[in-house]
Amino acid sequence: MKSVSLLKSGLWITYATFVTRIFAFLSSLVLARLLQPADFGVIGIAYVFWSFFTLFTQDSAGSFIIYKGIDDPRYVNTAYTISLLIGLVLGLGMVTASPLIARFFNEPALTSLLTAFAFNVLLSSANYVYAGVMTRKMQYQALANISLAGSVTRLLCTSGAALAGLSYWSFAIGDTASLLVSCGLTRHYCNQKFRFQIDPEVRSEVVAFCLGSTGSSFGLYVNFNIDNFTVGKLLGSASLGYYNLAYQLTMTASGIFSSVLNQLGMPIFAQLSDDKQQEDALLSVVEQTAFFAAPLFALIFLIADPQSVKFVFGEKWIPICTVIPGLLVFAYFRVINSPLYSMLVAKGRPDVNAKVNLQVAPIAVLSFFVGAHQGGIVGVSLAAALVLGLGWTLYWWWVGCQKLGWSSKQFLLPCFMPILLIIPGILISLNFPLWLKPFAFLVVYLVGVRVLVPRHFSRYQVILYQLANRLIKLRRS
Repeated sequence: MKSVSLLKSGLWITYATFVTRIFAFLSSLVLARLLQPADFGVIGIAYVFWSFFTLFTQDSAGSFIIYKGIDDPRYVNTAYTISLLIGLVLGLGMVTASPLIARFFNEPALTSLLTAFAFNVLLSSANYVYAGVMTRKMQYQALANISLAGSVTRLLCTSGAALAGLSYWSFAIGDTASLLVSCGLTRHYCNQKFRFQIDPEVRSEVVAFCLGSTGSSFGLYVNFNIDNFTVGKLLGSASLGYYNLAYQLTMTASGIFSSVLNQLGMPIFAQLSDDKQQEDALLSVVEQTAFFAAPLFALIFLIADPQSVKFVFGEKWIPICTVIPGLLVFAYFRVINSPLYSMLVAKGRPDVNAKVNLQVAPIAVLSFFVGAHQGGIVGVSLAAALVLGLGWTLYWWWVGCQKLGWSSKQFLLPCFMPILLIIPGILISLNFPLWLKPFAFLVVYLVGVRVLVPRHFSRYQVILYQLANRLIKLRRS
């Protein structure tokens, strides 16, 4: 792929992801002002189970189309049909399970909430396929505009419902409206003819890939949601409300990075036929991502103090400040691991992702329960940092590189080096006023990069210069 085309694709993906996350942040900001922490707790529990039911569709059929392509209609139609059938079964399963879930958490409202979410499961199963076709075609500009339309719809509907006094129903109303808009637009713009058909010759290949992706998604689900489940069950809906808001804030940047890396990385990695090219590409992505992500999360840590939280969200949300540091560590490593996830899927090995995630999941579950008993929501956030941050990263890269025949050391070094470089800047800038902290930190960090890793400093100078020139040319054209 030409560098200009790659740049355009990356910019559109970044724009789409940024828009989605910013509007999600604005929704959280509005709802945090209008709702109580307990309301956030109820919807937090509902999202745990919504995520569980959608994990069987979100990274299966759509990812298979990205991996296999759209030239053979047998694969496209089989993946599409299987995805819709799974969505229908899962939707019925959610309706059936909702009374039991409500009874388990002693929250009667969950019965009706999860029943409403069941319709969204079917919508999302179709939407993932349509978006997968558009991603394979690299229709990133259209996807970006669709993301904008869906995000604006969600913000307007959630805010309007909250102002109307609909409490936690605001989230469900906004999500449903957003999915309806996104699903309709992706169906239109993907310009793909779908048929309800399961071809017996390709069925086993589609199912095998989807099972591997589902296994990986299940492990990710457990690792990314069991902390919310633990807090909701052991510490109550109010504590889950604090934890859930802190989680949304810290994962905003992480979600942007991960989404861009996955959406752009999978098709690009898949089209690199040479193994050495793929290895070099992965190393380059990891290095550049780490040296940019580490200072960004450090800045979030410095800015998210009680004074700023009180000003933005209100005094009732100050307890989230104690949870944010641990979740930021987890968020950083989640970003760093995204390129490896994309590479394994691009090489047709989602089973490796599944193996690692499922092996880490029991340890994560145990650590969250211990953390909740010993330190409340702070203990859970520290468990996330240690197990899903440090431990998960070391193990995943070791296993993944073994399967690919690459050296894990060359990838782990750039993962951890930026962490060492941000520590002096954090310690020094803590003594400055809030408005000066970011500037003091950036000066110390850039000096450290210039002195200790001048190669990266020079590379970023060149990249910024080339990016500025290309943006000027794109604007003129």
